[in-house]
Amino acid sequence: MRLRCLHWLPPLLILLITCACGFALTRYGPLGFDVWLLFWFRDHADTGKMAGPTWVTQFWLTLTWLGNTLPRIVVGLFAVVGLMVLRRRQDALFLSGVLLSGLALSTTLKYLINRPRPQWVPQLDDVTTMGFPSGHALNSTLFYLTVAITFAPLLHSQGARWALYILVICLFLATGVSRIALGVHYPTDVIAGWVIAGAWAWLWIAVARQSETR
Repeated sequence: MRLRCLHWLPPLLILLITCACGFALTRYGPLGFDVWLLFWFRDHADTGKMAGPTWVTQFWLTLTWLGNTLPRIVVGLFAVVGLMVLRRRQDALFLSGVLLSGLALSTTLKYLINRPRPQWVPQLDDVTTMGFPSGHALNSTLFYLTVAITFAPLLHSQGARWALYILVICLFLATGVSRIALGVHYPTDVIAGWVIAGAWAWLWIAVARQSETR
């Protein structure tokens, strides 16, 4: 029993430590690099504008769209249906459980930690919820990572599997960075989203493997 607990204890500790950091940031304010990075993406003469060419703002808005709920739901439904067609019901249930629980986790943590979004620069995307953790970073990481973990074993080529994982990493990193560039999240919000997503996926995998060995 102790050995089994060791599989899910590390991700659980990571979740608790990250949440504790969120409460500390809410109480004591942002870190130095939190503010510095927000300004790094902006025009020094006018912080309401992105640094660089005029198309840069649309570029970041397009990347942040990849982490929106609608595209994730559409692709997630196709993924679940595809797994069902392939008669991989357990994988379909696993994917559904991870993604739905991730949405609930993100919403709950935002409510409990209640960290305000940054006001140092004008926000270039419409937001209504609290800041910690970044829901885009958390849910896009959890979504793309879980889809990759589920579908990678179906690819016969090792090169194709590596390509899938590299694509997934690029997608969720770009989505997270876009939230900082648009001024709607502190970098620590985004980093926390990545960490929590990884720990949550790890926890689900540990529980799934434990149930298979029973």
